[in-house]
Amino acid sequence: MKRRLSGHWEEAAVRRLYEAMFVVDSARAKEDYGKVEQECLGCVTRHGGEVVKAVKWDDRHLTFEIGKIKRGAYILVHFNAETSAVAKIERQVSLNENILRVLILVDEDGVETETGGGKEKAEAALSAGE
Repeated sequence: MKRRLSGHWEEAAVRRLYEAMFVVDSARAKEDYGKVEQECLGCVTRHGGEVVKAVKWDDRHLTFEIGKIKRGAYILVHFNAETSAVAKIERQVSLNENILRVLILVDEDGVETETGGGKEKAEAALSAGE
């Protein structure tokens, strides 16, 4: 989004809630999950993203091998970031050997949290005004 400031157009910083599904090598995740998770979160925070929630999903057999790797661990990360940061995060992931794939989408539903046996929608706090 562009806005006019002091006689010329400038890019306005728009922060949104995103969800990213990271696929990492299952063997490396079993060895040291904390390190692999920090690499995923580091890709987000390095480019100005603020992690709201990170959850380890399942460890599954991949339909197609990715670089001779047959099993992958899935990590779901919800984060706030400027729209311009998404391309930078995807670029950073492509340079990381431990992260096989990532899919980043705008999270329009909010973050789901487990509380008391049922699921509730939690409003994600955006520090920048909407």
